[in-house]
Amino acid sequence: MCAQLCVCLANSVDVNGKTCPLLDRAGLTCPVLCVRSFNDCPAEIKPASCSDGQQICDDGSCHDSCSGIVNPCLCGFAESGVTNVYRACPAYGGTVSIKRYDPSIKQQQLEFTCAQRWGMVASNATVDSGSGIATWTNNATETMLWNVCPTAQETKLTFKETFCLAFYGIIGVEVVLYLAWHIYKSIRERHAASLRQVCSSLPAKMVGSADKGVYMNSDKRDTSAEAFEHMD
Repeated sequence: MCAQLCVCLANSVDVNGKTCPLLDRAGLTCPVLCVRSFNDCPAEIKPASCSDGQQICDDGSCHDSCSGIVNPCLCGFAESGVTNVYRACPAYGGTVSIKRYDPSIKQQQLEFTCAQRWGMVASNATVDSGSGIATWTNNATETMLWNVCPTAQETKLTFKETFCLAFYGIIGVEVVLYLAWHIYKSIRERHAASLRQVCSSLPAKMVGSADKGVYMNSDKRDTSAEAFEHMD
């Protein structure tokens, strides 16, 4: 039995291949409930009376001043960006337990269980009937909403952004410079090789010419010597 339970906790089927039964889940926190007026908050989460000098603010808590207090029911929007401004009921201090917790519909189960705990849904109702409370949108007109803000869309890279174009430009310039340097280097190397060939042939010719000159000068000196002897 323990082995089957451990397998079910890690997988959706047991050791025999049978679908594991759904287990209960405890200690879950309810989402914030947003309302047009604090009077619409259920009794379980109705704002308490503020002490002297304090006032109830849009976050559902008492403060000395509401200036700078963030309204969670705006979901990051400005008041001008929503059709109706909702206010947050105080957060529920307790937790709830969900029977036969199903991860595929966990949000629906959580909202239903919380609404049922606050007396907003009949005790004999089922999760299929829903909580009767709409999900947050910026153009909502309902009396109350669940404060489940939309997930911010991840920006997809199109490779046409300014920094991408700048990167392409830098790489392009570097490629052009490299090609220009390669062509210049190749020309200079060919020119240097031709100069080496010319210079390497010069010493042999010059040495040959020099030897001939020595021989000619020697012959002249010998002839002059013979003429001098005859004069004697």
